[in-house]
Amino acid sequence: TGIRPTLCVNHHFTSSLYYRDPDGNEVEITCDNFPSKAECAAFMDTPEMAEAMQPPLFGSEFDPEELLRLRNLGAPERKLARIGL
Repeated sequence: TGIRPTLCVNHHFTSSLYYRDPDGNEVEITCDNFPSKAECAAFMDTPEMAEAMQPPLFGSEFDPEELLRLRNLGAPERKLARIGL
């Protein structure tokens, strides 16, 4: 316990939690936000994806505690994948 991410970003097609180890190395844990590779591939050709790839974050920050709270309340996966957007 007590290990907190340094950054949480919804990249539209994935969501990522970034951590730093004691030596300062960055570790990224990521998950897909689309239920299939075909849906993700289709999204890659949209204007929304082009907008999502703008610096500095390539997405939007989100609160992992809020994501967990909504998951525990039974929120649908598609809603959880949009957290922070």
